[in-house]
Amino acid sequence: MAPKQAWVRVWDREARRAILWLPVLMGFGIWAYFAIGTEPPWWTTQVVLAPLAALLMPGFRRLGWGALAAGLALTAMAAGYGLAVGHAHRVDAPMLSWPMSETVEGRVRELSRSRSGAPRVLLDEVTIYGLEPDEWPATVRISLVDTDPLVAPRPGDWVRVYARLMPPGGPVEPGAYDFRRNAFFQRLGAVGYAQGFAEVLPEPEPPALLDAVGLGIARFRQELADGLRARLPGAQGAFAAAIVTGDRAGIDERDAEALRISNLAHLLAISGLHMGILTGLVFAIARLLLAALPALSLRYPVKKWAAVIALMAGAGYLALSGATVATQRAFIMVAVAFTAVLMDRPAVTLRALALAAVIVLAIRPVSLMDVGFQMSFAATAALVAGYEALRDWQLRRVDRDRRREKRGLAARIGRAAALYSGGLVMTSLLAGLATAPYAAYHFNRTGTYGLAANLGAVPVMGLWIAPMAIAAAVLAPFGLAQPALDLMGAGIGAVLAVAHTVAGWEGAARYVHAAPQEVLWLVSLGGVWAVIWRGPWRALGAVPLALGIVVWATAPPRPELLVADSGRLIGLMGPEGRVLDRARGEGFVAENWLRRDGDGATQEEAAARPGMETGRGWSRTTLSNGWAVEVVRSNRPKEDVLAELCQPRTLLIAGGARGEVPGKCVLIGRDELRAGGALAIDAAGQGIAIRTARGGARRLWSPAD
Repeated sequence: MAPKQAWVRVWDREARRAILWLPVLMGFGIWAYFAIGTEPPWWTTQVVLAPLAALLMPGFRRLGWGALAAGLALTAMAAGYGLAVGHAHRVDAPMLSWPMSETVEGRVRELSRSRSGAPRVLLDEVTIYGLEPDEWPATVRISLVDTDPLVAPRPGDWVRVYARLMPPGGPVEPGAYDFRRNAFFQRLGAVGYAQGFAEVLPEPEPPALLDAVGLGIARFRQELADGLRARLPGAQGAFAAAIVTGDRAGIDERDAEALRISNLAHLLAISGLHMGILTGLVFAIARLLLAALPALSLRYPVKKWAAVIALMAGAGYLALSGATVATQRAFIMVAVAFTAVLMDRPAVTLRALALAAVIVLAIRPVSLMDVGFQMSFAATAALVAGYEALRDWQLRRVDRDRRREKRGLAARIGRAAALYSGGLVMTSLLAGLATAPYAAYHFNRTGTYGLAANLGAVPVMGLWIAPMAIAAAVLAPFGLAQPALDLMGAGIGAVLAVAHTVAGWEGAARYVHAAPQEVLWLVSLGGVWAVIWRGPWRALGAVPLALGIVVWATAPPRPELLVADSGRLIGLMGPEGRVLDRARGEGFVAENWLRRDGDGATQEEAAARPGMETGRGWSRTTLSNGWAVEVVRSNRPKEDVLAELCQPRTLLIAGGARGEVPGKCVLIGRDELRAGGALAIDAAGQGIAIRTARGGARRLWSPAD
């Protein structure tokens, strides 16, 4: 066969899979928007018209399939970029610019709990006294630290509370995850804690119909979560509330850590696994019951009826779980699958997955930056591609399979058991390998024995816990749910036992240092390339994968000194790891610094390391080139103290200092921290190099100057 003919034949086979690149190209355009350092003008969304206009020009197609493919690719990327810009401007809402203590009024949209167990309310329809109406955030989250959870306000209540409010925090260091950006896209404009009790106010006016429905669902979710914790006290009830309603506030930190170390934390997040198990069980049960009625099964498409019933069950679970972003994504994926059943198409294919990704990215482009999106689609793509390859292999063994079907019942049962066991191992292995790079990148930790833990826990989830949850839901109207709940609790106990056992094994958790962002995109490109193509060149996906590993392994060393955006915590890289100047306080920042170092130490352990002198309200250390570092944590430091410390070759960090300080030091004061956020500092010859978390970027979610 001539080379040209061979290429045409290969292209004819692969061209049908080219459509799978659509969400990838859209994602590239979305990523381009977030990678820009300065907020682009609104008119740049019209860039989508340029390649589209070229495609519509007479004679463009005569340029050949290469030009057509390039035009379509540019259109997809431009569409992703335009969707991202439009979404950002659509959700734009005021965010607090500086900390303040003020009276806040608002409607409780959601009730949860903080890490300390205190009730935490999400308020909308917010009024903040002391600010102009155009400065009021769309939503505010406040922890009610002095309120008993049993008497906390419920969704729909209007409350007034005096609270300490703060802007959502930015990255904990340059290059780290931007929590402020995440808050911006959630329209969360302030966070804080109450300085007193919350007063419940009369409802000013009845809510609109959609609001009333949403608040009613929120109240029901809260009552259901409280009921599950009451019926199944302790860890079992908290776990049940998490997987049914999405309320994970009651999860004990020891259980949560064991689940994370054993790679079972995904069982707490209502995502593709839970939605798939629920809708799959409902579909199977509905189809079985309908098939048992010959008057229906012989006359009507009961398989499609079962798909509709399962889809309705998924929609109910979506509402019950609070319709979080991860749950919306999971529902879209199962909705695409069951729509394919209704259209007599294969339910789970890469085309269906690509369609689900396009829908998710079109609705919420920022999902591309979420670890949940990355891990769920990576796992699903690996599973679909893996089972595609397995199906092709099985088709070549049809005759042998037919001979096996002639064997006896015992042989068939044994074969079914072997297929289930093999499928479970393959599913866990594929999903684990696909998500491992993303887990390591985002969480700086890998679970060594995650495969073993998933093999022990996931079947319990699918074959025990989920069926008992469905049975409890069916029996609850008759007051007969408790036996099913007890069995569900026993299954949860088994999952937690697996988690704690695996987490206790030697070397169960391995920590890795933070990687450059390029690693994430190289690994993603390699994985996508290998999954989409079918020909031998799919092996070329190993090239960006290997390059990503090399970039990670050769990444620059971690910063010598890190400074929190409050100026109240510093961390110096020493011979035993990073040493912190405080054993308590700024715990979230400290934990993230240590994990990004690839360090499994606690804040207390890091504070006990040598290399830092500390005292009440001060600390000092020395950089590798001899520069002194002086830290003053007072809110209003005395000018004479600052002047005395401000010596040559000295870095003076005083988060409460305003303006200039007499002397020849380098000052990091309130203005510098507000403008730059958290800092990374390295010795550079005889001087120092300072990088800021904001890096001069000015985006819609950037703090006001």
